[in-house]
Amino acid sequence: MKYLMLIIIIVFSNLRVVAYETQSNDSTIDVSTTDIAAIFDKMTREKFFNAEHFTPEANKYNYPANFIPEYNDSLLIARIQEMDEASPFEYQFNEDVKRWITFYISKRYFVGRLVGLTMMYYPLFEQAFDKYNVPLEMKHLAIVESALNPTAKSWAGAAGLWQFMYKTGLLYDLNITSYVDDRFDPMKATEAAAHHMNDLYAIYHDWALVLAAYNAGPGTINRAIKRANGETNYWKIKHLLPRETQQYVPAFIGASYVITYFAEHNIAVQKPEYIEWELDTVSVKATMSFNFFSSIVGIPEDEMVLLNPQYIRKIIPGTSSHPYLIRMPQKYALVFVEKEQLMYDSLKKAATVDSAMVASNSGTTNNNTTTTTTTTTTAGTGTKNYHTVQNGETLGTIASVYGTTVSNIQAWNSMKSTVIYPGQKLIVYGSASSTYKPNNGTNNGSSNLKTVYYTVKQGDTLWKISSLYGVSVDDIRKANNLKSDNLQVGQKLKIHKNS
Repeated sequence: MKYLMLIIIIVFSNLRVVAYETQSNDSTIDVSTTDIAAIFDKMTREKFFNAEHFTPEANKYNYPANFIPEYNDSLLIARIQEMDEASPFEYQFNEDVKRWITFYISKRYFVGRLVGLTMMYYPLFEQAFDKYNVPLEMKHLAIVESALNPTAKSWAGAAGLWQFMYKTGLLYDLNITSYVDDRFDPMKATEAAAHHMNDLYAIYHDWALVLAAYNAGPGTINRAIKRANGETNYWKIKHLLPRETQQYVPAFIGASYVITYFAEHNIAVQKPEYIEWELDTVSVKATMSFNFFSSIVGIPEDEMVLLNPQYIRKIIPGTSSHPYLIRMPQKYALVFVEKEQLMYDSLKKAATVDSAMVASNSGTTNNNTTTTTTTTTTAGTGTKNYHTVQNGETLGTIASVYGTTVSNIQAWNSMKSTVIYPGQKLIVYGSASSTYKPNNGTNNGSSNLKTVYYTVKQGDTLWKISSLYGVSVDDIRKANNLKSDNLQVGQKLKIHKNS
């Protein structure tokens, strides 16, 4: 079975082919022109984590803020040698490695962000790598692959922290559905990456070749080995590999170096809002939206998105037989334990209300007589409407507005469950009730709202302010026409809240 798995790896991994011709190593290459550098720059620009989630920390050497220490080759060589002696990975120093170190050090702000993100992700990586006997230093590969952006996606379709292609991901049980993409799941994707590296090492017995195969695919590596008369040392066949793969291992060494010696280069760490040991996971056994989960547990919906990027539609498709995990700060996990049953009971109550509305729409009366109805069928006759789901709406309430049924709406929108979320657009056939008035906020009546003004203070975020007034972040954005979540101290915000 083990050998069958290795054969499958070689076949599927060739889907991740580097689109470059094999050529000799160019010692004068500008690394900033490589795809590796372009991907790094792209991922750091995308900023999955905004600045408000980080706090700068003082450098342990107490260097002046703008001081940039000088370094020479002999110092770099000594440090790389120290890294080599402490790892089964063969760290080497050469001109390519030097260029990558220079490249990363020039990205001082983003490297400080990356060092902060390692506090969130590296404990996960180390646990999985230890399980599969992969050198812990291989965790730095995620910096080269995704710049620790969990929703990173390449032009070729590779996705997540570890940039799995679709079919390679399936090989390691990373499933993709309409609601969940496991490649974006930090825990599952890391488990898959560690397993994949272990399988590649069983083929090559050289960790640098494992990295090369992770980048270019085993087929490409096998052809280079054959041309080198069976040589299986990366550094001896490097010149036979594609141009990008020639730079891949030096880029990995450069990333390893800068994460190890960032303080010596006076790079300021930006500590994230959450670090790994402050987080916990809970098991959700029913299908629900992030919005509903947030309303019960109290965790801001934006935080759920940040910590659980695998839920691509902000819906948790859990069932009693197949629960799904949600990652959250420990304080909210305790609330979840206390309110879990209330959550499920509320869902059942909502489903009962939906069923009652469907029965009412179908013309069933209290004396068990059935009247003629004009509800539309799944064929979609009547006026076609595009309904935007508002906070508090269910499929039952929407069905009653348009004189149709929940099952019809599900059929028109290819829905497998009755879960909906605010902002979702639904196709609904029929005519809206003359008494229907769209609700553009989280409250059910504008007459019950009052406007207050809040002055932004140091350390405030939209989450904190929304929690203070019991409104959503989206409500504050809309009320103030905010284009981003960045706030300025002294800024005045309008808050529409219940009176």
